[in-house]
This record gives sequence, structure tokens and C-alpha cells, in this order.
Amino acid sequence: MRTRSLLFSKVMEFVVRAAPASAGPSHLMSPLRTWTRRRQLTVLGTNYPSMLHHYSCTMASRKDKNLTDTKKAALQVGGGRSLVAFYADNNVVPLPSGHRFPMEKYRATRLMLEEDASMEHILITRPAPFVSVQEILLVHEERYLHSILNGSLDKKEQNNIGFPWSPELVNRTRASMGGTVAAMHSVMLGLRRAAANIAGGTHHAFSDHGEGFSLEDYSEKCNLDQPILVIDLDVHQGNGTAKIFEGDDRVITFSIQGANNYPWRTRMKSDYDVDLPDETGDDAYLAVLSEWLQKLFTLHKPSLIFFQAGVDALREDSFGRLSMSRQGLLQRNNMVYSACLTRSLPLVITMGGGYSRPSDASVVAHADVYRSAALRYSAMS
Repeated sequence: MRTRSLLFSKVMEFVVRAAPASAGPSHLMSPLRTWTRRRQLTVLGTNYPSMLHHYSCTMASRKDKNLTDTKKAALQVGGGRSLVAFYADNNVVPLPSGHRFPMEKYRATRLMLEEDASMEHILITRPAPFVSVQEILLVHEERYLHSILNGSLDKKEQNNIGFPWSPELVNRTRASMGGTVAAMHSVMLGLRRAAANIAGGTHHAFSDHGEGFSLEDYSEKCNLDQPILVIDLDVHQGNGTAKIFEGDDRVITFSIQGANNYPWRTRMKSDYDVDLPDETGDDAYLAVLSEWLQKLFTLHKPSLIFFQAGVDALREDSFGRLSMSRQGLLQRNNMVYSACLTRSLPLVITMGGGYSRPSDASVVAHADVYRSAALRYSAMS
């Protein structure tokens, strides 16, 4: 199924551009030009590389008038070992009757987590802030942004995105982006080892157009001394993410995807694309992932990880075709978490695709992504 993106390929673009050459949140739009030395930051009693040089607002006061809403949201939640997960489902989008996108899964996933007694002290959920226009323009073209904001998308553009335009869609998209950016700030400021968005991961958005239910691809560009690694395990290739970071050695894009799945005509070239055949199943998938994680972490020594945790490889999925079990996906998630934890690397988790009908199986698998992370990260020493 085509997971349409308006603005997540762009969350990754923002990650590499947002940090200024000199300190201060007023320089949010300054492009990255030079690499900088690594320094150590003590977080939660453990030293690990902060990856930052003059990262805007590293030690900022919550009263700073120049703070973006996304950074304020991260600071307001503060630090700790529990997993913070932002959500956007409080911004309801009206869709035509019979629309095929499972919009209800976001709220259902959040409620499943909030009603789970085992999550009471180890998972914090918060409404996502809206991403600002200035932040969006770091990664999306102005014409595209304004066509979304003012509703001037033509019929073809709306068809490519897969959603009819509405003011509510604009708000939902800005919150979906804002949740990923706020999660990123939580780890970049050293407040959390991992943070999440119970939305986002819409990796089919390009800088100038949306596609596959993806309006936003928002990858914040920070001033790092080692590259960012995007681990995209949605069954559909993140073509928007791949295109945006084409030729950019500051962001490494890695995707395990179905060989016979969307996108077909608009598939791009990631730094590393692994195509799997239909009916791959748990054992073969996990063997491939284990091998590639070892390769990528050894070769690139990344500073920050973005995990696009789509669950459409699930056997029950209507479009995935890879025939993985719920247990197999749990092992997949924990494999990524272990790789990050053993190397003390900050992690941002986003949601991605999941299209079982009814949506129950996908919702359970989505909830597993966050539940596993909360359990693993709250137990860290």
C-alpha cells in the first residue's frame, strides 16, 4: 500500500540543517558547513557522546522566547529513563466514508499503551507540538509548503498524497512532524536516551511534493561529527528519504523492503537497499537485519539513529507480503534497540505503516514497538 507523505523524509533533512555555526536558537536556519569535534555530556549518570557543537539551545532556559514549540515540548517533559512518546491523534482529520487509510490506528495504539498498567511508570505520552513554518522551510520547498497551508493543491497533487485537503489535515500534519522533531530534541538535548512519536515515519514525501499518504518527511539536520543513520524497516521503500539525502554523507539511509511492493515507478536509491522476496518470514528477515546492523554500525559509527518502525511486514497486513509474525517483529524491534543501547546511541522512533484489516493486528504490533522500547530503556543502568 502506498503510504503517502506530505512533509518524515523532511524531518531527517531538518536534522542536518538546523544547527547553526554559532550557538543560539535564533540561527535555526543556518546550514551546516563544517564538522565539529565530539564532546562528552553526562546524561542520566552515564557519559556518552553528545554529538553536538553549539547545538541551538543545548542548555537553554525554558523561558527563552526564541525557543521553538518543538524544543519547548522536549524541555517541558524533561529528563528521565522512561520513554517519552508524542502523539498527534488529538488533531482529528475528516476523511470520506470508506477511505482506505487506517487513520484510527494512531489513537488506538496510544490508548492501548496508556491503558497498559505495565507502562504506568515507564512511558510518558504527550500531545505533539506543531512544527513551525520556519522549521518546515528548512526541508520543504516554499511553493509546496504554501500550497498545503492555503489549500491550493491541485487535484493531481491531492491524489498523489492520498488525502483530500482540509484545515484539519494541515494541523494533523504539523503535529505529526512536530512529534518527531520534539522527540529528536529530547535525545539531542541529552534528556532521554530514546524518544518516540506515535505518528510520523511518513517516508514517501519529497521536498517539493507529497506521495503515498505522506505529506511530511522531516529529518532534522544537526551539526554532528558522525553521520545520522536512518533504519527504515517499513515494508515499502522510503523513497522520499532516499531522494532527500541522495549524495549527503551526513545521513546514511538504510531500508529493508519488499522487492515486489510500492513504490514501483518512483523508487529511489537509498545508501543501502535490501530487497526481500514475498513470504520471507521471520528467520530469514532477522538474519538479514542482524548482519546489516553489524555492518552499518561498524562501518559508519553513527551518532544518532532514526528508526522507522513500520509493522506492515506483519503476516496479517493487507499489503506487506513478507509474512512476519508478531513475535518476529518484536525480535526485530529489540534487535534495533540492543544495537543502540550497547553503543550508547540516542534513538528516535517513529511509527510507519501497518494495514491489517481490521486494524487490530497492526495496532497490537505498533504498540509493541513502543512497549518494548519503554521496557528496554527504563531498565538501563
